Amino acid sequence: VLKDITLDRLNDRRALLSSFDTFRRECDASGQFGAMDVFTEQAFGVLTSMLSNGIAMGSDDNQVVYDAAGNRLFGTMIAQLVLGVLGALLITTEYSTGLIRATLSTVPKRLPWLWAKVIVVAAASFATMLAGLTIAFFVGQALYDGHGVGASLFDPGVARAVFGAAVFPTAIAVMGVAFGALLRHTATAVGILFAMLFIVPVLLQPLGGVWADLAAYLPGEAGQAMISVVADPNQLSPLAGFGVMIGWVAALLVGAAVALKRRDA
Repeated sequence: VLKDITLDRLNDRRALLSSFDTFRRECDASGQFGAMDVFTEQAFGVLTSMLSNGIAMGSDDNQVVYDAAGNRLFGTMIAQLVLGVLGALLITTEYSTGLIRATLSTVPKRLPWLWAKVIVVAAASFATMLAGLTIAFFVGQALYDGHGVGASLFDPGVARAVFGAAVFPTAIAVMGVAFGALLRHTATAVGILFAMLFIVPVLLQPLGGVWADLAAYLPGEAGQAMISVVADPNQLSPLAGFGVMIGWVAALLVGAAVALKRRDA
């Protein structure tokens, strides 16, 4: 019955099951994922819709331009940090508790363990974000329509923006996993991720010139480009933002994989 099941396939399955167990324990212990469940995401999206009321993004031929759809997806700005922290904790907790030694003794090959973490975090993050953002979008639509700045899911670019708003925090969560594997320390991993998302762009943009241009290629700025419906000359295009985000994720995962293979547990 088991003749077609190789040892590598068995190890992959063990790694995936172990990652699900660790993910569940970490969520229960930290409460991080509960902080961004579907209902919280919905509430935050509705709140920002009410506060922004169609914030003006700029002007075109003396006409004020609104990004009503983008405003409703503003909850991703908070979700990205919450999910990034959770992704880092999923790795660093195993190192801080010494559980990593038991894990690697069960799954001798280290890369399947890392890929299993990535799959679990990405799947849980994307499903939660997509559900929450979809609900928030339709609830926010009722609020915006009453002020004449509404947007339909079938308007050009809106469905893409909603999808991008789910992909953006998911990518940050995977980056958190990569930083956790690279640094093995929660505070350091979270601190660098926070600085990359919120501090470095603020420092670079006032410098102008090439420095301001470089800021557009940071993960947070690329993610904002992914969820924008109204074009912003200071941002990348949504497709370019997606490409930059994939590049960051791939580079960090490669670095994490190399570090995991070369270092002792």
